[in-house]
Amino acid sequence: MTTSYTIQMASKISGVGVHTIRAWEKRYKALVPNRDSSGHRTYTKTDIEKLMLLSELCLLGYTISKVAKYDISELKLLLKDLGKSEISLDSPEFNLIKEKTSIDPSGSTSILLFALRAYKLDVVNLELSKLKTMVNAKEMALSLLLPLALELAELKSSGVYTAIQEETAVSLLRFHAGLALYRPNERKEKNSINVIIAGLETHSNEINLLMAGLLSNHYGFNYNFLGHSLSVEAIVESANFLNVHMIILNAHSLSPVQSFVEKLIAKGPTNFNLLIFGKIDLNFDRIPAKRVKICRSIDELDEYLSQK
Repeated sequence: MTTSYTIQMASKISGVGVHTIRAWEKRYKALVPNRDSSGHRTYTKTDIEKLMLLSELCLLGYTISKVAKYDISELKLLLKDLGKSEISLDSPEFNLIKEKTSIDPSGSTSILLFALRAYKLDVVNLELSKLKTMVNAKEMALSLLLPLALELAELKSSGVYTAIQEETAVSLLRFHAGLALYRPNERKEKNSINVIIAGLETHSNEINLLMAGLLSNHYGFNYNFLGHSLSVEAIVESANFLNVHMIILNAHSLSPVQSFVEKLIAKGPTNFNLLIFGKIDLNFDRIPAKRVKICRSIDELDEYLSQK
């Protein structure tokens, strides 16, 4: 016997509002629901799957008038053209409902990048809102934030984005990464290392700093995320009262990293190690090399933290 669903159930499962479902039926003939003995609309799993596909396409810029009469296979082809994962689209019946509880972040990255290029920040916001509770902190950093940050840098350098658009997009990514950053870690075994995560007072890539924080969360460190634009003195004070074992410092080649590091080593506690995340070079003549590690990429940082 085929399972049937009321319009309220179809709305809740698909994420499409009841009024929208009725409008799509009446104006665009997107669905032709059956009626029960009382005359109320009833929907099948196939109907709900189509609603979900239509909703995804409308979020990505299609108008309902253009796609309403397409069948499910045609809708899936459109989503594949926009970068939707073939695994999620070609899995068994009712696949899109399953996808909401088991997300492949790599399959969503293409949609996020497409939306970012088109400056559809509402789509970016919606997709990240859905994903951030379904991926762990490491996936958030490497599978979502990293490609978005790289794409954002390219859009800015090529002149596609203005400075204001870049700032707005970074603020949105910062918001979603921040929510994931302070989510409780699910690892059973916590790392006993106390960590500070901070950026230089003159320059810091906020997304890089957030990725360092997310990886620290993933590997179970006792971390304090201090943010960017901090002075040596503020970091030293924090290191002293937090009994810090490691400081993760996000830096940039344009920053006065050498003098900053020398002051930090000289004024800070004697028992901490300094991990610098950034594409920089240091003169180790005045710095104890055993206490300083440079990770020039997020992959290097991930590998290093995974071994601590």
